Amino acid sequence: MTLEPTLLAHLTPMLTDRVEDMAVEALGYILSKSPASRNALNLMLQSGVPEIKSVEQVRTQVTGDTGARPDLVGFDADDAERVLIEAKFWAGLTENQPNGYLERLPKDGPSALLFVAPEARRDTLWAELRRRVSFELRDSAEEGGLRSAAVIGSQRYLMLTSWRSLLSQMENSTGEGSPERNDIRQLQGLTEHMDEDAFLPIRPTELAPEFPRRMLNLRHLVDAATDKARADGFVSTSGLMVTPWVTGYGRWIKLGGTNVWFGINFELWVLEDGTPIWLDFRTAKNGQIKPAEARRRLNLTDDKAFIPIHLPTGVEYDTVLDAVVRKLKSIGHKINPDYEL
Repeated sequence: MTLEPTLLAHLTPMLTDRVEDMAVEALGYILSKSPASRNALNLMLQSGVPEIKSVEQVRTQVTGDTGARPDLVGFDADDAERVLIEAKFWAGLTENQPNGYLERLPKDGPSALLFVAPEARRDTLWAELRRRVSFELRDSAEEGGLRSAAVIGSQRYLMLTSWRSLLSQMENSTGEGSPERNDIRQLQGLTEHMDEDAFLPIRPTELAPEFPRRMLNLRHLVDAATDKARADGFVSTSGLMVTPWVTGYGRWIKLGGTNVWFGINFELWVLEDGTPIWLDFRTAKNGQIKPAEARRRLNLTDDKAFIPIHLPTGVEYDTVLDAVVRKLKSIGHKINPDYEL
């Protein structure tokens, strides 16, 4: 899922380092003002606990008798606490989580403690919650993006969903162009932005030699493609240097008469398209053809002045190398079909 950056996502990290609190307040505001959004929340909760009473009001930061203060509290029609919601990005669990919050849940009917977390954190957070809980839980169930487990001998439930799943269901419950849908999309932009720079849980396979070997392979591919294109006579590196960036490895080349950065860009790989290799014209140094003119000839905008170099999969190295060189030659020809070194 890729969302365009929203104003909330742009401004929040600039104005505060308490981004999680901002997201909580935004979610509380939307749920308190939007019956359709509350209905989406109730449908999600009821997919795990069909008998749970509907949430009619939502308040933020309601401190309980023991001092525990969940992010959001959902009240039923009788103004009784029915659901506690704890919204997370990448912060760890506190001392009260989840046991203190489970203890706080009412005993007079079905109730739930719901954690909302990034999609990439669902597996590890659910395992950590189950490890910490001091109550005996039934086996986990999953329905509609919601994981749940009942506390044996009670009607209390531990639940977990993702920001993406919850907000998508809330969005789908509202009318196109409505103020509430616009508010939800603002929050979606913020939560997706927080995921972009997150430190994802490490999987064991990522520590195996295959991962660093692939990175070395890609670096070698950039160098080899540059050398082959230079030998074929349509790329020059004269006076230009290998220039690794914070976001990857690469170098400046002269292609079609303009200088462009060519290499591995991890940021673009994650955010824009599924390839590690890119030509980036955004900060291009001058060549015979000015960068702005090169972008115009390639139909690139100033804020999207980069081109992906897609890699064929399931083939031998020489085939991959030839494909990259052909793509470079094609782009150079589009910049200036008459250019000669």
